[in-house]
Parts: sequence; C-alpha cells; structure tokens
Amino acid sequence: MPKTQTRTALVSSTSRAAGAAATRGTLDVSAVDGGIVTFRITNGGTGPTTQCVGRILIAHKGTSMPSAAAEGTGDLDWKQVYEIGAGLAANANARGVYRFGPEVAYIEFRSPSATRAKP
Repeated sequence: MPKTQTRTALVSSTSRAAGAAATRGTLDVSAVDGGIVTFRITNGGTGPTTQCVGRILIAHKGTSMPSAAAEGTGDLDWKQVYEIGAGLAANANARGVYRFGPEVAYIEFRSPSATRAKP
C-alpha cells in the first residue's frame, strides 16, 4: 500500500500585536503513525515588547479531542511539550519543528504564526 501524506494548516499566517490573545489550531492525529509540525515566527519592523512564543501541546486519546485551550492539569488535558520564541529584536525570526509518533492522539499549536502539520 502506498504511503499517503496529508498537509493540514493548523494556524494560517497571522499578524498580531505584542501581548494579544493566543491563536490556536488543533488536529486529531489518532489515526496516523506520526507526523511533523513546522512553523515560523517573525517579528515586525519594530521589535516587540513581549516575545512571541510558539508552543506545541499534545493530549492523550479520550472520547473526543479536548477544546483548544492552554495546558491543563487533568489526565486528558493538553500538555505543553515544545516551546520556541523569536526574542525581542526587530525583524528577528525563529523556526520550529516538532516530530511526533503514533503515541500522540491530538496536537495543538498555540501562538501567532504560519504553521503546517503533515501527519
């Protein structure tokens, strides 16, 4: 059987002011053997006063995927597993890559940036 790859945008490219509320995107990956999430954060021409941080959160298999949210304390809540920031310099950027295997059931990306998941 040939390998099938699907590209899914978790969060489309966005522009947000420093300190604005988080943008979140989620994906059910419980039926795949693994995948990769790639993203890039770029500061504007004026350096931000608050660092933009991209975060990857995962959740274990439950009866349904948890709602997009910050990290929780429950067994089936989102748990942060990866974080990267672009600093405070004008025009600075950061690229992130997170690989996951079949043990991950649900994945969430949290922050403003362009991101693509490829399970």
